[in-house]
Amino acid sequence: MQKTTIFFITGLLLAAALSAYITAQPRQNQASSQTTITKATEVIPDTLTAKGPYVIIAGVRLSVEVADTPAERGRGLSGREMLPENSGMLFVFDTPGRYGFWMYGMKFPLDIIWIDERLRVVYFVENAQPCVNICETYEPPADALYVLEVNAGFVKKYGLKVGDVVELGGLV
Repeated sequence: MQKTTIFFITGLLLAAALSAYITAQPRQNQASSQTTITKATEVIPDTLTAKGPYVIIAGVRLSVEVADTPAERGRGLSGREMLPENSGMLFVFDTPGRYGFWMYGMKFPLDIIWIDERLRVVYFVENAQPCVNICETYEPPADALYVLEVNAGFVKKYGLKVGDVVELGGLV
């Protein structure tokens, strides 16, 4: 067989494989509900059908990344450009404690929420700002087993209070 014929057949096979792969991928249904109404006049992206770990806090379901190893907790959200709306990072500790957080290496402000082993909010800091050299450490007055970082303004927007109950789901 000639080289051009072999290249032609190989190209056809690759094109067929690529076509089969693309066809087999699940398609996002554009007609499906893309929003959920959570308060009287507020519309937010739908996270109710999202898979993976989540937190429900102040009546809002957030998709979360879980940081449950020392390396993941140390890195946190540092260096990232942004955090998508209605998502967060959940820091999970082995035992309750007064875990301090700072904003070193952050590129955007956060609300930081401490949650105890009974899944109640014990403390929060609003609008913690990124820092470069000298960084304030935020520490709760009570023990927490979890810490949730969300976009700044979440606490105020949803009226979060100390004592509010939190629901965790999809954690392995």
